[in-house]
Amino acid sequence: MEHIDDTKLKIFQTQLLSSLEKLRNDVSDMLLSSSHVGHKLAAKQLQKLSNDQLVELTSKLDISSLAHKTNEIKSIDASLNDIELGLYGICSDCEAEIAIQRLETDVTAKRCVICEKKYQKQKYNQYKL
Repeated sequence: MEHIDDTKLKIFQTQLLSSLEKLRNDVSDMLLSSSHVGHKLAAKQLQKLSNDQLVELTSKLDISSLAHKTNEIKSIDASLNDIELGLYGICSDCEAEIAIQRLETDVTAKRCVICEKKYQKQKYNQYKL
């Protein structure tokens, strides 16, 4: 399996940061379009928040359309933290390297293909009646 070199890691990091910035802007737009005064105030502070504060804020807001964006923000933040810790591209379950092609498809992938299939199967079975 091909190891992630520093150049590729930098590309993934740039993609993650770009996606996070887009999400930050999307959340800001959603808050500004809200009729709630607190949401408008939060939107003005959004660009100043750290990633952790952004995750915390979006988790606390009771806006149903924001839930998916909050999960995306959490995934991106976790991947950026993994880069800082030197753990990016390592499967969170079996600790094998995640294929670069998989990371190119989903820069926030946390599991190798095999473990992801197991995870999805287990997740599906939890919801089965």
